[in-house]
Amino acid sequence: MQRKPFKKSHKVRNIIIFSLSIIIILGIAFTFFGQNNSNKTEQTSSSSSTPKKQKSKAEPTTQSSSSEDLASESTSIPEAPAGPAVSSAISTVTDDATQAPIEDNTSNSPSSSSVASSSGTSSDSSQATSSSQPAASFGNWSATTYEQIAIGSATYDDVRSAYGNPTYLTASDRVYATWQSKTGIKVSIVFTPTGNDDNLKLIASSKSQSGLQ
Repeated sequence: MQRKPFKKSHKVRNIIIFSLSIIIILGIAFTFFGQNNSNKTEQTSSSSSTPKKQKSKAEPTTQSSSSEDLASESTSIPEAPAGPAVSSAISTVTDDATQAPIEDNTSNSPSSSSVASSSGTSSDSSQATSSSQPAASFGNWSATTYEQIAIGSATYDDVRSAYGNPTYLTASDRVYATWQSKTGIKVSIVFTPTGNDDNLKLIASSKSQSGLQ
């Protein structure tokens, strides 16, 4: 028997099915590659922006730490566990505050007249006059004596015996003492109880000052 050729309707149907298959395959391929490109773009943009965020967070930390270093000095001291000995050591100093500001020092340098008399020039006389300006200090406190307070070793008794009773004092688990002058110059020291019941001490753990020169 002679084989009959395909009908025209079958040819059209096959062409349509073949075309649709190609379109579907191309659509899937474009969708797949498009998603890959978008993922790569997002990863690239996120990785490039991450260092900038970390840098912006690091800068304020550096600035704040440097400002704190200028304002005060402190150290870490092992604090004694709370107990009767700690309470007793702190309670014995709570009444030391005088509540009266300390007199400012009027002058810590030779008088202008005594220095001027030893020289015959007007420039020396003007220098003597400027040197007679009172230093910013009060009582036994000055910038030098403030620096001599050894954080981590100076005790409350040592500081009080050298510089007198504090003007203000508050206590909780630590002792916060402030020596202040009438013009507002002040030295503040925090004392931390350390040691054990047999050898308990209030050690200066931080200090700060304002107004001293």
